[in-house]
Amino acid sequence: MWGIVLTSTEGSSPARPPSRSISRSPIAFLSKPIVYGSLLPGISVLNAAVGMALPMMMTPHVFGEYSLAVTLFQYGLIFDCGAGQLADRWLPAAFARDQFEEVDRLSQQLLWVRLYIGTFLLVSAVIALTAFAAIERLPFGYWAGVLSAGSGILYMVALGPGFVYRALSKRRNYAWAIGTLSLGLVFARPLGLLVGGLTGSFLALAGWYLAFAVLFHQRMPPRLAAHPSARQAASAIVLGLPFFATSFIWAFYLTANRWFASGLMEAGTFGHFAFSANIYTLLTGAIGGLSAFYYPRVVGRIARDGAYSSSREIVVDFSKLTFAVGAIVAGGIVLATPLLTLIYPQYLQSVGTVRVLLAAVPATVLVAWLLPISLSAGRRPWLDGLLIYPAATAILYFAIRILFRHFGDIGAAAASTVSVLPLVAMLLAQLRHTHILRTGALAALMAAATTVTGALCILAWMMT
Repeated sequence: MWGIVLTSTEGSSPARPPSRSISRSPIAFLSKPIVYGSLLPGISVLNAAVGMALPMMMTPHVFGEYSLAVTLFQYGLIFDCGAGQLADRWLPAAFARDQFEEVDRLSQQLLWVRLYIGTFLLVSAVIALTAFAAIERLPFGYWAGVLSAGSGILYMVALGPGFVYRALSKRRNYAWAIGTLSLGLVFARPLGLLVGGLTGSFLALAGWYLAFAVLFHQRMPPRLAAHPSARQAASAIVLGLPFFATSFIWAFYLTANRWFASGLMEAGTFGHFAFSANIYTLLTGAIGGLSAFYYPRVVGRIARDGAYSSSREIVVDFSKLTFAVGAIVAGGIVLATPLLTLIYPQYLQSVGTVRVLLAAVPATVLVAWLLPISLSAGRRPWLDGLLIYPAATAILYFAIRILFRHFGDIGAAAASTVSVLPLVAMLLAQLRHTHILRTGALAALMAAATTVTGALCILAWMMT
């Protein structure tokens, strides 16, 4: 099921003699589209549920430490220097031209590049965290930080074959690869937390991802004879840097509110703010991650049919997405107090910041779905990486400092809403400039994001 098969876009296995029991076997059942197609959404729901359960296993003070340490995991898992985006650009084009040897060569090059990057990152993370621990500047335990960064890096390495599957539209194999890795967050993370606290949680994750990194690379082995030279690897990294810069700064943006707020609040208050920020990130990640099953088709259509070919489809689908997420979030804002009282009584003080941060979720999800289209089909990736997302992060930083000074933790939470609408506007303008969206589509999506966000802000204010 896991090997590279270059004669089918669905990743089906090579032909084999018929078997009387094959249709009844577990493998046949698991290979049904309805089964593997529901795998990732199902695991995303489980992952979000576990993420929501974790605060019940910690005091607000400890959860504040966890919320910062876990960002190292989140940064590590995307720190591939753009290799995933290069796979999305290179492999489908070579496959469409039936250049199967070129597909294999590029796949091998990208697998090796991820291994090089992972090794360098692991050594660098240990050195950096050791230095910060020596001057007592770590806001969490040393081993929790090292294992968090290490588990994220191992996740990134293990997902190398998965990016090859995704780029070749082998949706079944991609779903099983990323689904298996995501199960580490569902099972290993809470069990490790119960046994060994923060350090135990990240140790369990590191063990899970190390095991599957070895297994996946046995199924799709990086061949020594195909490894790229230092010059070739450096060239691939340079080409991928603009895509990586955008993805990394976007990931930092999603978690930056907790870093920016941590230096302004005392530990107890920050623990409650971190709880609210965790809900915001979980919802955005769970819904935004589903874009992996949407954008490759849109990007392929743009590459095939040219400028504005998917403009109408994007505006219709993404407007529906924004309003649907808005409706879900509105329910969360209304029910925030009874839900926290029932499930998280120790975090009831967080209810105000929860409501305010929920108002930013629909627009943030919209960005999460637009981003991969911009990266894969856009013509100026450096504009995203060096202007749009850094500008939004800067707006978030100054908004948190200013609003916290006047309105406390509620103001710090409102800063995410203040920064996300300019981010939506800048990203839509970029997609218009690169001839992906028409002006009317841009205006419609901006109106949808603004309307939903404004309505949710009013609702949150009325409920507070």
